[in-house]
Amino acid sequence: MKSLNINKEIKLLKPHYPIGIGKKVEELFKLGQLTEGKFSEKFEKKLSKYLNNDNCVLVNSGTSALTLAYRLLNLKNKDEVITTPFTCMATNEPLYNDKIKFKFCDIDPKTGNASIESIKKLINKNTKAIVVVHWGGLPVDIPKLKKIINPKKIKIIEDAAHALGAKINKKKIGNHGDYICFSFQAIKHITSGDGGLLVCKKKSDAKKAKLLRWFGLNRNVKGNKWLQDIKYSGYKFHLNNIASRIGYEQMKFVNKIIKTHQRNGKFFDRNIKNKKVQLIKKNKNLISSYWLYSILVDSKKKFKAYMKKNKIECDEVSFRNDRYTIFKKYRKKLKGTDYFNKHMLNIPTGWWVSKKEARYIVEKINKY
Repeated sequence: MKSLNINKEIKLLKPHYPIGIGKKVEELFKLGQLTEGKFSEKFEKKLSKYLNNDNCVLVNSGTSALTLAYRLLNLKNKDEVITTPFTCMATNEPLYNDKIKFKFCDIDPKTGNASIESIKKLINKNTKAIVVVHWGGLPVDIPKLKKIINPKKIKIIEDAAHALGAKINKKKIGNHGDYICFSFQAIKHITSGDGGLLVCKKKSDAKKAKLLRWFGLNRNVKGNKWLQDIKYSGYKFHLNNIASRIGYEQMKFVNKIIKTHQRNGKFFDRNIKNKKVQLIKKNKNLISSYWLYSILVDSKKKFKAYMKKNKIECDEVSFRNDRYTIFKKYRKKLKGTDYFNKHMLNIPTGWWVSKKEARYIVEKINKY
């Protein structure tokens, strides 16, 4: 078979933008509708419909969504949280900032997700919540996790920044844990420039979170909003109308975007065959959204140089958090994390990768 050729570098990550979005944003400036407004509400409703969950709270970042989720736990002094070390610092810095006690579990190097066996060993009488990250869009097996905990006492927080459109047992992420946090940062499946979403299991939590996202005040109250009483000290976490307008337009393409990620990811699953390259393990009941396509290679330095030579961008995206000084006291030997950290790289799989380019990537990896 004749080797394929490409003319330009295949990017690892790329922001999706709807054609003509500039004019729609310009209209908001002309109308003076820049802060939280009607498109904030419309975007939130679109997301609720997409996820089939009405308890959605739109915020200005995935980090803000996580911060609100941790706040809603209402933790006491001795309470502890178990969390994953291999993630964006946005998952764990809010815990650190709020002086919440936490422990790092190990990860399963075959998936990049939190090891349920490791979590099981760390649970004690003070454990009040478990934080998991759906690495690359591959869901953690939440039903399996629930079997080792008491769901009435231990809450599950899902960092779903990678996992918009992913599914567990045919049900979309956003309907399994107690708090699910999405990101619409620049390079996610859809972007609003920056933005996030907190999805709650309980309606009462969503109601409180909507107060917390804007100083503890209800923006929808009639009359002078500032005359309300503040019962819960809040934040300035609401998403403005400009970002919401962008996000609202992105929702018109969300299904196509995610299907293309999945098309490319499944193509790689079937066709990458090289003993020097290990693929991420996937179970049939866990449907990935393939935001990232992670692989484990013999030498990251060698593989990156080879791929760069062949015009394919590959790299790490997030790093183990215990490498940072602020998490120094939480460092410990984590065998799975060590292995994943040493061997993991990501290859392009997004909506911009054509079928021809996907074949080209496979060809080059198989020849590595």
